[in-house]
Amino acid sequence: MAKKMERKYSYEELSAFCLQISLLLGSAIPLDEGLSIMAEDAATESEKEMLLYISEEVELGEPFAEVLEKTEAFPPYVVRMAKLGQQTGTLDQIMESLSVYYEKENALLRSIRNAVTYPIIMVFMLLVVLFVLFIKVMPIFEDVYAQLGAQISPVSKSAIQLGGIFSGAALAVSCVLAAVVAVIWIASKFGKKFHVVESFMDSMKRKSKIALAVANRRFTSVLALTLKSGMELEKGMGLAQELVENSKVEEQIRRCGEDLEDGSSYYDAMKKTGLFSGFHIQMIKVGSRSGRLDTVMEEISKDYEQQADNAIDNMIARFEPTVVAVLAVSVGLILLSVMLPLVGVLSAIG
Repeated sequence: MAKKMERKYSYEELSAFCLQISLLLGSAIPLDEGLSIMAEDAATESEKEMLLYISEEVELGEPFAEVLEKTEAFPPYVVRMAKLGQQTGTLDQIMESLSVYYEKENALLRSIRNAVTYPIIMVFMLLVVLFVLFIKVMPIFEDVYAQLGAQISPVSKSAIQLGGIFSGAALAVSCVLAAVVAVIWIASKFGKKFHVVESFMDSMKRKSKIALAVANRRFTSVLALTLKSGMELEKGMGLAQELVENSKVEEQIRRCGEDLEDGSSYYDAMKKTGLFSGFHIQMIKVGSRSGRLDTVMEEISKDYEQQADNAIDNMIARFEPTVVAVLAVSVGLILLSVMLPLVGVLSAIG
């Protein structure tokens, strides 16, 4: 019976696993022995049991790719590429390429997480500052005015009232959003899907420059690897289509595949579907004629990776000063609406 992991491998773990397998194969160490060595340093007991299971099955003559599939810890892409590597005798090279691929996927995932986390933290800080200002600071000014026997200005009074409403509403909305995110996250762990959320995310991916750059990078990276491994172009595109996770790019890849089946050249099919810009199309044309399409795809993949990084950096660069400006203006106007009348009262008393 297959030993299954409690969870699937992360991108970082997949990169490390593929690299270790590549090193084992390159060093002429029997795969079953190498997997036993890897099991000794496994992070968890379930991972150790899984690696030992793979080792035992490989030793008994089971195909490596089929054993990986049985564990359910590896994505279909790894399984299919491992199967291709066994068929072509290039498993060590493919595993090394997969290691690089998942290393880049992990780096990109970290960048996206940072890009999302940073604005959330900034907005949260803005809400906290305004909440404290309205709930703690503004009532103190009301007491000061009362002790001085003066009336707070209508503008300031309205600001305090609106601030209280705003603070309560912001707190309620934050709690609701946190609850919704928690429910979606927990449900996703158990395989449940929310069609409304999926539709919204799909719409965002189709419009977002970051998402499109990520999808194109993934497509070109997968296609470069499959071409280098000897897979037919049409099959490589089919595999890449399954991995891009962007309906707009998937549709373009599907149309490109149909054009290829109708007899169009790869260059003409790519140009017609609009998958790439003019500069990239010219590179593909040269790569197709020179027989180095895999190398060209690697270079285009690097370019899209840089585009994704730049888009993330630009988003953060635009967001930070906006939040800081909103915070500064909000706090400044609120304090001025209270302080200026107070200064006038104190001057009259003096």
